[in-house]
Amino acid sequence: MKKNNKVSAIVLSIALALGMAGLTATLAATDPGLGAAATFSIIAQTAITGTGTISGDVGINSTGAGITALTAGDVSGTIYSTDGVAPGLAIINPAVQANLSTANDNISGQAPTASIGPVLDGLVLTPGVYDIGAGRLNGGSLTLNGQGIYILRASSDLVSSGSIILTNGARACDVYWQVNTLATITSGSFAGTIIAGTGIHFGSGAALDGRALALGGDVTLLNNNISGPTCATASPSATATLHIVKTVVNNNGGTAVASDFTLNATGTNVSSSSFTGSESGTDITLDAGSYAITEPIVPAGYLQSGSGDCSGTIAAGETKTCTITNDDIAPQLVVNKVVVNDNSGAKTISDFPLFVDGNSVVSGVANSIAIGPHTVSETLGSGYTAVIGGDCAADGTITLALGDVKTCTITNNDTAPVPTPQSSGGGSYYAAVPPLIDVVKVPSPLALPNGPGTVKYTYTLRNIGTVPVSNVKMAGDTCSPIVLISGDANGDAKLDVNEIWTYTCSATLSKTHTNIVTATGWANGISATDIASATVIVGVPVVPPLIHVTKVPNLLALSSGGGMVTYTNKVTNPGTVALSNIRLTDDKCNPVKYISGDANGDSKLDTAETWTYTCQTKITETTVNTVTASGEANGLTAKDFAIATVVATTVPKLPNTGLSPDEDNAFGNIIIPAGVLAILISLYFVRRKQTN
Repeated sequence: MKKNNKVSAIVLSIALALGMAGLTATLAATDPGLGAAATFSIIAQTAITGTGTISGDVGINSTGAGITALTAGDVSGTIYSTDGVAPGLAIINPAVQANLSTANDNISGQAPTASIGPVLDGLVLTPGVYDIGAGRLNGGSLTLNGQGIYILRASSDLVSSGSIILTNGARACDVYWQVNTLATITSGSFAGTIIAGTGIHFGSGAALDGRALALGGDVTLLNNNISGPTCATASPSATATLHIVKTVVNNNGGTAVASDFTLNATGTNVSSSSFTGSESGTDITLDAGSYAITEPIVPAGYLQSGSGDCSGTIAAGETKTCTITNDDIAPQLVVNKVVVNDNSGAKTISDFPLFVDGNSVVSGVANSIAIGPHTVSETLGSGYTAVIGGDCAADGTITLALGDVKTCTITNNDTAPVPTPQSSGGGSYYAAVPPLIDVVKVPSPLALPNGPGTVKYTYTLRNIGTVPVSNVKMAGDTCSPIVLISGDANGDAKLDVNEIWTYTCSATLSKTHTNIVTATGWANGISATDIASATVIVGVPVVPPLIHVTKVPNLLALSSGGGMVTYTNKVTNPGTVALSNIRLTDDKCNPVKYISGDANGDSKLDTAETWTYTCQTKITETTVNTVTASGEANGLTAKDFAIATVVATTVPKLPNTGLSPDEDNAFGNIIIPAGVLAILISLYFVRRKQTN
C-alpha cells in the first residue's frame, strides 16, 4: 500500500509539472490578428483632424466631412470612409471594424504575465501580457527586449512623452497597446499598434512606428509621422548605443536642473529622437553610422559645452558616452567711458576712475559680476559734467540677470565756455566733429564639435565717421595679445576714413565661451568706442549665431545749440546661420523703426542681407547713445552694440550788464559816440581859454 502511494505521489508530481508547463505556455502573449485592419495606419470613428505623414491606409467610420486638413498627398495608402466623401472616394469595408473589434476582444481575453506600472520609465520587459493601469511614460524610455509578442493593457488613459526602445529582436509590429479610454502621445517616439476606446491624440512632432486604431472617438494629428509598424529586425551587430548624460553647473546663481533641458538625437533608426536630460544618463540605440546629440533650446543664462562624443560616427556594437554640460553664466557688464573735450579740456579716459559697487573697473573691459542690482560710478574731474546711459539708469543703477551682457556708458564733457567763431561776422558757433568707429569680430571656427581646440578671432575695425582717428586701442576680456595685421596703408598710425584695419588673436578653449572686445580711438579731443562679442560652442555640433549693428547719425556735430538728428542703424549677419527675432533698442532715441532689408520676406536675417532701421530725435546738448541689436538661432541669442556721439555746442551768454540786449545796442551805438563828442568839445573850450 505504501508502495502504491509512493507511485501515486510521483505520478501526481509529474502531472503537476506538466500542468505548470502547460500553464506557462498559455501565459505567453499571442498575436491578436488584425485581419482586414492590418493595412491601416489610422482608424477613427468620429473625426480625423490635423496633418502628418502617414505610411498606410486611413479609415473613418462616419459619414460626411469627418476628415479635415489631412489630404491624399499626406497618405501613402488609401483614404476610406463609410460614404466615399473626399479626400478619399473609397468606401471602408465593414470587415475592418469587425476585425478590429475581434482583435481587441482577443487581447482582453489573454491571461496576464504581470501587472506593472503605471510608470513605465526605465523598465525592461520581455515578451508577454502586461497590465499597466493608467500607463505613463514620463519622458524616459521603455525597453522591450527579445523576440515575441508584447501586449500592454491600460485600464484607463495612456499618456506618453518618452520613447520605446526595441532590442534583441523585438519588433514594432509585434507590440500591441490596448487602452480602455484615451491614448495621448504628447512627444517622443512611440512603437506598436494602439487600440484605444475613446480616441488617440498626438502632440506636435510625436512619431509612431505602428498604428493608431480608435474603437471610438477621434484621431488628432499635429505634424506627426506614422510609419510602419516596422517588422524588420536589426542585426545586433549593426546597432550601437549612446549614453547621454546631462550635467548642470549652478555656481553663479542659476537654479535649473537636468530635467529642464530637452535633448535631440539624430541618426539612423534612433530609438528615441527627443528626451529630457538626466544626470544619470539616458541610453538610446541606433544603427552604426553618423549621429548627433543637440539641445534645441538652451535656457536663458546657460551655455552648453559637450564632451566631444556628442557627434560624429559610431561603429556597430560600440557604446559612446556624450556628456552635455550647461553652465550658468555670470552676468557681464562693460563700463564704457567717453570723454568730450570740445571746450579746450585735456583729460583722457584714465583721468576718470570707474567703479562698480565701489570696486575699480577698467573702461571697455567686460566684468563678470553677480546677478541682482548694482551701481556704476566714477570719480568726476573738475570742469566736466557726467551723463550715464546705455543699459544703466541715469543714476548709474542697473539690475543684471543670469547670462546678461550689458554696457553702461559714462560721458564726461568739458564745460569751459571757449567758443570758436564760425566767421568774422560772429553770432554762430560750431562744434568739434567727434570720431565714429566700428568693430566686427568673427571666430574661426564658430564651433569645436569634437571638444577643446584653438580658435582664431579676426577683428575688422573701420572708420565710419568723417575724421581720422588716432590713438586706436583694442581691449579684449579673455584673448591677448590682439595684434594689428594690416590696414594702416600710409603708416601714419591713424585710422583714416578710407582704411580698414585687421587684427587677430588666438586662444585655446576648453568649454563654450563668449569673448568681448572694445575698440577705442580719438579725434578732435573726443573719444569713440565700439563693442563686439562672439560665442564659440565647444563639444556640441551646434553653430552659434553672430550679429552686427552700426549706428551713423546724419550729423555728428551740431552748431548753435543743436537740432534734429536721424540715426541710421544697419544690421548684418557675419555668421553662417540665419537669425530670427531681430530686435533693436536705443537708450536715447525711440522708436527704432525697421525700413528695409528682408529681401525674401522670411523674417530672418540671412547672411547676405542688410536690414536698415532709423530713429529721429532732437538733440540740444552733446549726446552719447547706444543701440543694442539681438537675434536668435539654434536656441542661442547673439548681441551687438553700437555707440555714437553727437556734439552740440551751446551759444555762450554775454556777461550780465544789467541791460537788455536792446540797451546794450543803445550803449554801443549812441552813448559811446556822444561821450567822445563831449570830450572833444571840452578840449576845444580849454584850448580857446588858454589862447586868450
